[in-house]
Amino acid sequence: MKKIDAVMKIFYLDELLTELFKDLYEKGLTNIYETFDCLKDLKKCAYVFLDPDVYGDDLSVHLTYVFEIGFAYDEFVDETVAKQPDMNEEMDSEDIIELCMSLADVECERYNIHGEWKEMGVDFKIADNKLIVDLIGELVGKDVSKTLHNYSSYQILDDDLREDLKAKLSETS
Repeated sequence: MKKIDAVMKIFYLDELLTELFKDLYEKGLTNIYETFDCLKDLKKCAYVFLDPDVYGDDLSVHLTYVFEIGFAYDEFVDETVAKQPDMNEEMDSEDIIELCMSLADVECERYNIHGEWKEMGVDFKIADNKLIVDLIGELVGKDVSKTLHNYSSYQILDDDLREDLKAKLSETS
């Protein structure tokens, strides 16, 4: 997978999560989304590949309507690759593992915040989804739900997760 493709998948995932929380905004429950502050860190996973000089702080302005209008998506990708040609390079296994580890940290926090609310008797189905897990699975080419569950519930440590992701990635290579 090219770096630009991974970045766009993360931005799209961020868009999906924002859309899922939209009903809460409309009901005046923005503080619920604020509780899931970790989801704001999702974009940071994509920023790892982006040179800050390319879009700077106003990247979100450039992402407006990118996923709603086909030509806007293509223009954004073309402009990004033109400004930062290395985004067109294939990710190596280390890039993939580091990206997956960052995504796993976001998922771990999301999982635990969701669990805390559930223990208090409030189950936000909206926040109980597998979008991040599925993306990590796509990046390594294998189902990672069990491993990520173990990581999120502190049954395994960072090193164990990293080794598991490496093993899964090497199985698909």
